[in-house]
Amino acid sequence: MKQRGRLRQRRIGLAWCLIPLLLMLISSAAAQKRDPLNEKEIDEMRETADAPNKRLELMVKFARARLKAIEELQTNGKSAKNRPLQLHDLLEDFTSLLDEIADNLDMYGSRKVDMRKGLTLLIEANSEWKLRLRRLKEQSPPEELEQYSFVLTNATEAVDDMGDDARQELQQQNKLAHEKKLSSDFSEHRN
Repeated sequence: MKQRGRLRQRRIGLAWCLIPLLLMLISSAAAQKRDPLNEKEIDEMRETADAPNKRLELMVKFARARLKAIEELQTNGKSAKNRPLQLHDLLEDFTSLLDEIADNLDMYGSRKVDMRKGLTLLIEANSEWKLRLRRLKEQSPPEELEQYSFVLTNATEAVDDMGDDARQELQQQNKLAHEKKLSSDFSEHRN
């Protein structure tokens, strides 16, 4: 009886030692987030660091490509083995791109760099994205939608927020342009 009690205590002690290790592994896995861009896209982004309008144009193009891949997978990939997981990952990539766009809007906007052309393109794309995401939700089989509904909701909210932010920033940019306080070149503001 005493031996069984000691074995139980050892198991409990071992479990308490493994919990921090497990938590560390989980946090490490979460920190290793997949980059939504491929190498070619990353290179294109680097080339446009000083050109906010071109950079926004590229990011809109990349986001559209993710939504196109989602639509193709949804229509042509009915027999795809891991289709819900693939849709989930593409939606995460799309949302990550929107986060990157928001970061760029903050960076260029805070430095009063003219990005009105890119903002206009972004606002136009925003309406298109809302429609495509709504269509995805409506056309998804319920058993599949259940597997990616959370990231679809996140993507939809990110699109809504992006539209609001872009319209607000464009309004601010138009005001600054009228006051002649916008810079045409981001490199002028580099430290």
